[in-house]
Amino acid sequence: MRVSAFVLSAVITVLAAAFALCQAPTAPAPLYRFSSDGASPNIPVEVIADGLVLVQAKVNGHPGWFIVDNGTQGFVIARDYASQISLETTGIAATREVGSDASQAGIVRDAQISLPGLDLTHRHLVVIDLKSLEPAIGHEVDGIIGSRLFDDFVVVVDYEHRRLAVYSPTQYRPSGKETALPVRLDAHGFQYIDATITLPATAPVTGSFLIDGGANYFASVYKPFSDAHHLPPSSMKLQSEPGAAQSLDGRADRIDVGSHSIKNPPITFAQDVEGLMAAKDYAGLIGAEFLERFTIVFDSPGRRILLTPNQSYEAAAEYDQSGMRIRTEGRDFHRFVVTRIVPQSPAAEAGIKSGDIITAIDNRAALEMELTLTEIRSMLRQPKAHPTLDIMRGEKRLRVTLPLRPLL
Repeated sequence: MRVSAFVLSAVITVLAAAFALCQAPTAPAPLYRFSSDGASPNIPVEVIADGLVLVQAKVNGHPGWFIVDNGTQGFVIARDYASQISLETTGIAATREVGSDASQAGIVRDAQISLPGLDLTHRHLVVIDLKSLEPAIGHEVDGIIGSRLFDDFVVVVDYEHRRLAVYSPTQYRPSGKETALPVRLDAHGFQYIDATITLPATAPVTGSFLIDGGANYFASVYKPFSDAHHLPPSSMKLQSEPGAAQSLDGRADRIDVGSHSIKNPPITFAQDVEGLMAAKDYAGLIGAEFLERFTIVFDSPGRRILLTPNQSYEAAAEYDQSGMRIRTEGRDFHRFVVTRIVPQSPAAEAGIKSGDIITAIDNRAALEMELTLTEIRSMLRQPKAHPTLDIMRGEKRLRVTLPLRPLL
């Protein structure tokens, strides 16, 4: 199940307008300091919501949770977090988010960002509202560590062992097990790679795809590329959702990147005709669900990525089998609310309704913090499972057995 068509794409667009203000000619030059030997090799992370990576970091000594996302420009902090730690906003920029009216982003200058074993000083931060991300991913978000980390360093994301490593470019040494693939960098430092997508009953198509660790799906193909290649084919089984972002989901036969191939992955066809998801200069995105099957080395200084398959490389590519879309409420992210029901899905047939609150699954209680949103989504993907859901609907308590089945 995708959390949304694109969790962080609005952030990418916001920063394009604001980032120019961060480059004041009188600002001190950015500096960095490793604790030892030009590397911070063992930074613990959490991996949630289909591949999003979160790390505990500090801004001017104040701890917070930050998404690590090579596809977001610069460094970002949440507006409420900036206020909480008394950061002074010294500039503003008019910005436009995907699908919304103009808004304003603030600028914080000369801050220090600290990761375990690495301090980044004289950094500029863009301040925007990130609260809207939290209900969708079920986790606190105080900011985003974006492309400026990837511009200056070699960054290794080990999804299997839940750790991050950052190296000075002169200090990184491959192990010899990796497959190195060239990438192209655009003006913002974003990485693009050639990938081939094979759909049922069609010839393979190859295009240039943005590598985006903040897009929590396998791949998204943009409408200009789809139209040019007559995709998706008419025979392909597709699913759309009323009221959701414009997209269609289906299953590809495979996605190939270099010598690596992921079989039968869910794939998204964006239907947008303007904005980020309608870009004409590249085919689409390769997202976090693809990347989390590897240890991935982002080596922007060397204009390459390096991939090493992990234990999940050949695992089945799962997709929601319930037909429920769920978000969290409350400060502890353990109140689970059904927001949408896919027509003719197991959830619809079981009588589950939008607004229902899931209080337990298979006797694992939600409010006692036995479940997270990421765990619930995983449970609702299991083939041939029949989970029992305890539900609150107003004052009523209901118990529903949900026979899961493939929707794609």
